[in-house]
Amino acid sequence: MDEKTWQKRIERRRRRLRQERIALLVVVVTLVSGVIWYVTSYKKTPNYAMTEAMISLHSDDKTNFKKHVDFDSVALKGYDDLTVDLFKYDTQLSEHERSLFENFYVLIRTPMCQGAVKVINIWLDTGQWTLPEEMLKGRQLGIDYDLLLERSLIRHTSIVEVEKVENLGDKATADVKIVEDYTQTPFTLKVTLENFGGGINIGGTSFELFGNKIEIPGISFKLGENEWKVVRVENYREYLDVVSPALKQELSDYIDATNEIVERYNNIFKEQQATFVSMQKTSDGIISEEQRNQIADYINQTIIPTLSQRQDDLNEIPVSKGAQYLANLRKESTAVTIQAWQFYASGLIDDDSAEFDTAESLHKQELALDQRIEELIYNSAIAKERPTLP
Repeated sequence: MDEKTWQKRIERRRRRLRQERIALLVVVVTLVSGVIWYVTSYKKTPNYAMTEAMISLHSDDKTNFKKHVDFDSVALKGYDDLTVDLFKYDTQLSEHERSLFENFYVLIRTPMCQGAVKVINIWLDTGQWTLPEEMLKGRQLGIDYDLLLERSLIRHTSIVEVEKVENLGDKATADVKIVEDYTQTPFTLKVTLENFGGGINIGGTSFELFGNKIEIPGISFKLGENEWKVVRVENYREYLDVVSPALKQELSDYIDATNEIVERYNNIFKEQQATFVSMQKTSDGIISEEQRNQIADYINQTIIPTLSQRQDDLNEIPVSKGAQYLANLRKESTAVTIQAWQFYASGLIDDDSAEFDTAESLHKQELALDQRIEELIYNSAIAKERPTLP
């Protein structure tokens, strides 16, 4: 091979190496730029926060979902929307009483919302809608948290997808497609996000590539682990107004369908109560062993079978999803009531105070359930009389 040919070959090799170095440099710079963009730009966007929230919600990573929602802020706005007309159409209340109730619900706004956040966190952690102990005590103040929770629709609302996110600077908006599970009503929630990020610095760096020194300058940018969070649902009240009428109609239809059964058995229970009271009468205030056995037999052979038959009759009535909550409350009340009577009968036979105490505890649970049922039926009647707005 002559000298000229050899020089051309060397020159071609040098050009190829330079091209490869340039290509590799472009790849490296592109990758580094992509990483920097992802860390400094995309991860700071509301679109990223909403995408991460949706992925987390539909996976087992509920902890990450919590990072993208300010539940305290969302609950406060949602509470206002939920309770704005709670007593508005109750004609049984005077204006003074209505004002007192409305002011009371304003006063308890913060602890109520704190309780709601606990309920949501329990659901995210366990998948169960469970009321914390302090919320169960709300009945002592005349507050039924479980009824409010049912009214909120949160237990039977599914988040489907994020449809649109718009960045407005320090705030952003997003359209979230949801569906109410019972009626399969679709709806688009309008949510507002705010930027909660902080500022940090990342120092520059340099490295050598094929004899070429590559410099990446230091950067300073705003970054926070939970940079964007949902803080409000702007049209939650509208969602309630769209879905609630259909659910209330289903509930009303179920109440009407079961009214004859309820009234018939109420009359039977009044007669049984009178018999039960008369069986306990004594001349000296002390119930004899024979009386205790007779009362226990009456409970086991008459009262409990009647309760069971009433529930069987109720079970024969078709239950729409909108009436499911009331139907389940009635089943639970029947089960607890039967248990209470069983322990009371055992206490009579065994003359055991511990069994009487258990019966009393179950009876209190029954009263709470029955009061919830009565409120649900009462509120349904009010909803019937509510004027239809144009």
